[in-house]
Amino acid sequence: MAESFDVLTPLVTPFDADGNLDVAGLESLIRHVVAAGVDGIVPCGTTGEFETLSPGEYRTVVRAATETAPDDYRVMVGTAATDVATVHERMAFADDQGADSTLVVPPYYGGQASGAGNEAFFDTVLADAPLPVYLYNIPGAVGQELSVETVAALAQSDIVAGLKDSSGDLPYVTAVMNQTPEDFTVYQGHDGLFVPSLVLGGDGGVSALSHLLFGELARAGTAVANGDVPEARAVQRDVLSPLSDACAEFGFAPTVKALLADRGIIDHATVRPPRASLPSDAVESVTGMLE
Repeated sequence: MAESFDVLTPLVTPFDADGNLDVAGLESLIRHVVAAGVDGIVPCGTTGEFETLSPGEYRTVVRAATETAPDDYRVMVGTAATDVATVHERMAFADDQGADSTLVVPPYYGGQASGAGNEAFFDTVLADAPLPVYLYNIPGAVGQELSVETVAALAQSDIVAGLKDSSGDLPYVTAVMNQTPEDFTVYQGHDGLFVPSLVLGGDGGVSALSHLLFGELARAGTAVANGDVPEARAVQRDVLSPLSDACAEFGFAPTVKALLADRGIIDHATVRPPRASLPSDAVESVTGMLE
């Protein structure tokens, strides 16, 4: 079991009612999660709707994250792109702004790549990476799995720090842990598997629910570290899994934004296409889960 754990927040990107970037709202949100005790933030990830941001908006979000977070705070910047040049450009910008690591997904357009193709993509990305890199396995979004064999091969690089896995596949997580070095960090990206991953020896989570439920995540993680599996299991079953299921049904960004707006933490729950805001009955249902 994990004796210690980290929880990072994959930040949503607040928009106003017309869909424009709400920079003040983003800065306020960052201060909210920092005050809650979260160990770090991940701007411009999947939950942050990175693919809907213009290049200028992307830079604004990264700059706001690094400038608003405390100086010693962890900022892992999503640098996904379909071409290596853009990944490198985003990595360089993240480094220039003071981020401490980046998060990179496999190529997400053009069909299923071979293991050798994905490894070649990452090898090229890593060649000029100025910051530690976390691999990101999210097959539901990119259309392909980052194979265990590819992760194991890339983990031999000194600049590859770990993996965020959002596959929802515990055997995959177990295989990665078994085939990578002991200091290779494995973060769970699926809130419904936070406790099971820690029990298996994972290092924590990049958790969308940490926008609002860091206390519950910390309680569950501490219970695992103390060997109190019944307590950890109760938090997972009663709190984390039901809301994770709602996020899976309606989308993580729309659901988390609905919860944040309901609590007055952000002003609007606006998302950009192709995501859709929750219908009113769904908002009532998910906000009721926090009561």
